[in-house]
Amino acid sequence: MKNICLISCLLLIALTATAADTKTATSPEGKCAVTVPLTWTTDGLGGVNSPDNKISAIVRSPKHGLTSLADVKQMASGIYKGDKVTKDSTSDFQMEGKSLNGKPNFYRAIPAGAQLCILEVTYENPASASEAKALIDSLKAK
Repeated sequence: MKNICLISCLLLIALTATAADTKTATSPEGKCAVTVPLTWTTDGLGGVNSPDNKISAIVRSPKHGLTSLADVKQMASGIYKGDKVTKDSTSDFQMEGKSLNGKPNFYRAIPAGAQLCILEVTYENPASASEAKALIDSLKAK
């Protein structure tokens, strides 16, 4: 029983410390959010950057044109021709490959009411891939 209590306390401390070391960046419309480390910069327009600028991202919720994940799939597949679709469901669309600037990227779209949340993360080297993926996984509709 003592061990269970100790483990629970340590887990609670770890979760509190983790939450305290992050902040939320939102799309300009306020409909979409991602969780980033506290040391990252956000620009208020949905852009985020790691301190060393090796990872950058933009979160947005388009007001016109894209109204469904099917629309996003068609548009993104046309723009990012070499990217591989890694998830394609009624609630989540994800791709990975290379961005338009040639850097590796992750791309994700999820429903946000009558609109969508879209996040693209680019990174410079394979060592940053897991951190970039964690950013993609943190995308939420508000």
